[in-house]
Amino acid sequence: MVLEAVDFTVHYGKILALKGVNIRVDENEAVTVIGANGAGKSSLMNGLAGIVESGGSVIYKGNEINRLQSHRRVAQGLVLCPEGRRIFPELNVEENLKLGAYRRGSVKSGLEKAFTLFPRLAERKRQAAGYLSGGEQQMLAIGRALMAEPELLMLDEPSLGLAPVLVDQVFETLQQLRAAGIPILLVEQNAVKALSFADRAYILENGRVIMEGKGSELLSDERVKSAYLGI
Repeated sequence: MVLEAVDFTVHYGKILALKGVNIRVDENEAVTVIGANGAGKSSLMNGLAGIVESGGSVIYKGNEINRLQSHRRVAQGLVLCPEGRRIFPELNVEENLKLGAYRRGSVKSGLEKAFTLFPRLAERKRQAAGYLSGGEQQMLAIGRALMAEPELLMLDEPSLGLAPVLVDQVFETLQQLRAAGIPILLVEQNAVKALSFADRAYILENGRVIMEGKGSELLSDERVKSAYLGI
């Protein structure tokens, strides 16, 4: 097991966004979390990354990390690619990528891997990131996360705002990362894509896990079809 959250909570002042969530990610596994807007998906990811206040227990590679600051979690290989990409628009592509290796990873080998995975970024490495298309910015955000040599890669809504053809490209990239043996925890609005991709899945509703199971099983579940797949 790579990651386990037990009775996990996330607070925003007096507001409890996550209410005792239990999830896990095993070695070489892709896990997805789906749910409606406001269900607590991003709170889950930010809590696991140490960005927001949380409670309960988080076990990463056999050690409890609840008290670790976010940058120390990155240094141990727990890496988040955040919602909204969060690139630095005034810096060029290569500079953005190099920032991903600030706490961990080799800049030279990281750049080689990122440019091999995303040739478009290599073509535009001297261009200011703010002038990239939405799809290119998402490539950059994923590439920057990979610069930290993740031992667990968490991605929050990587297909958000992208055209369908670019969504396909994002999931093709995730399949490559999965094939390379990187465990993945994915929060995703495109439930069909996410459940088709994942080994296992959790469904969040109002800050609680209401269903879990194999991705393929939830994809064919009538309740899931009706509530989340628009079928």
